Amino acid sequence: ITVLPNGVHIISEASMGPTASIGLYVNSGSIYEDPAMSGCSALLECMAFKCTRNRSTLNIMQETEQAGSTMSAMASREQMSYTMDCLKTSLPATLELLCDAVLNPAYLPTEVDDQKMRLEMLLEGKDVAMTLLNEQLVRKAYSGALASPLIPDLPAVSALTSDTLHAFHAKHFVGPRLVLAAAGVDHKKLVELATPMLSMVPAASLPIEPASVYQGGYVALPGAAPMSHLIVAWEYSGGWRDVSGAVAMTVFTYLMGGGDSFSSGGPGKGMHSRLYTRVLNNYYWVHSCSAFNATFNGTGMVGVQAMCEPSQAQAMLDVMCREMELAARSLGVEEVERAKRTTLATICNALESKSTSAEDIGRQWLTYGERISGHEYAKMIEAVTPRDINNFVTNLLKSRPSLAVHGNGSDAISYDNLLQRYGLTSSGPPIAPKKSSKLANLLGAWKR
Repeated sequence: ITVLPNGVHIISEASMGPTASIGLYVNSGSIYEDPAMSGCSALLECMAFKCTRNRSTLNIMQETEQAGSTMSAMASREQMSYTMDCLKTSLPATLELLCDAVLNPAYLPTEVDDQKMRLEMLLEGKDVAMTLLNEQLVRKAYSGALASPLIPDLPAVSALTSDTLHAFHAKHFVGPRLVLAAAGVDHKKLVELATPMLSMVPAASLPIEPASVYQGGYVALPGAAPMSHLIVAWEYSGGWRDVSGAVAMTVFTYLMGGGDSFSSGGPGKGMHSRLYTRVLNNYYWVHSCSAFNATFNGTGMVGVQAMCEPSQAQAMLDVMCREMELAARSLGVEEVERAKRTTLATICNALESKSTSAEDIGRQWLTYGERISGHEYAKMIEAVTPRDINNFVTNLLKSRPSLAVHGNGSDAISYDNLLQRYGLTSSGPPIAPKKSSKLANLLGAWKR
């Protein structure tokens, strides 16, 4: 680990093999957007590896192809990532290209307009309903920063300009908020190559993370769909920073498992998980049922998502709640051990990839200020007991449930009945997204 005078962290892990993975990870996302900048993070993802002050977009594509490199970018509510995989012999050129693309963007108005159009087309697409359902659930379940849209509403996208993106970039892409993470790279060489470029990043004080408060909520996404789609979730108050709780949450997710009613079978399909054996194998009208989680730095939601025949929507919700309640009371040692083995196998397999290792380094440092090794995680997973899972789920169910529904038959579901099931009452009628919303109207139009 090397920390430059401006606060940029350079962190690497050496490993054998001819390839390397490098990435710039930024403590920036939609939680830092004010209303005037809503949608910046999503649009920055679309604008990744476009024209810089030193290169055209065509030059970037040509250099990447000539080096045999690959590149990707992703925005989330709390972090942004820009990553490149390359041969070790191409590391100097790839690192210079990565730093140029992330730190010196041109945000040409013509390219911004093109990407705005692309983003608007994606939001109007036919396969976006479940993505929007997840997005609306988070917005409704929280007040404060996490309620800020990650997937922006169309009017917000239209209002964004090149100047808006430059202002957002200048404010958030500063020294202490940047981590250069690498796997398969000699650290001394990486520091020598990166220091001249990263030293030019402005220094700034580390911002206070905006607060969010879980409140629970109900959202019904307008528009018809052949099946009923449901997500029910409760608050996991610790988030990623509650490491022991996050380990229990991860094991619980694999314990519940689930999937689609049709599967080609074979090992590793999760067909011994609780939601397969107890739900998908027993109810012909269930088309999919799986564990759900949306986890953030200091909070998160854990529950179940499902798709079923429209006539069984309320029954589907009852089954989903019942499975969560049973997990809080009684779990077998064998199924917990199986879930622990699955969790360990998944982590070990993922960390064989240099790109996953580099991402793990960057994201952990932004979240924890340190890296927890795979060996440490393995010890914590091995220590999980059925009682730990029982207690984790019991604490979940003490919070106010959040419910998101979409599709035919979903209007038969009562959020008030869900609250009453857990001894709660609604302070007012369930609030669905405004049907006058342009995004909702577009979604409903193609479904109709």
